[in-house]
Amino acid sequence: MIPMRPVHLWESGSTKRTLADVEAAAWFLLNNWPVAHAGTDLHRTARSLALKTLSGKGSAAIFRVALVSAAKEADIYAEPADEPEDLLPRYVAEPWRHSGKKRQRR
Repeated sequence: MIPMRPVHLWESGSTKRTLADVEAAAWFLLNNWPVAHAGTDLHRTARSLALKTLSGKGSAAIFRVALVSAAKEADIYAEPADEPEDLLPRYVAEPWRHSGKKRQRR
């Protein structure tokens, strides 16, 4: 498995798929790509770079750029969800653990 930064794509109208490795992305390019956009220059470039990367002669980062470009052309690219800037400190998220009192079981 060759990891890459995740890419989020719409598989269908309400199903979003997150691709985090080159193998999964290559499979998606071959099997789940919208028929209307299969065979475009960007799609063929992404497929070619996927094979090059899988054979050890290419870069996952460059393949990812091609995949995102092809997905935007096919209108299936999904913007990643905003992540929270900071996680809550444990004393806020689980105050019973930090109150000094043991939680009673029922």
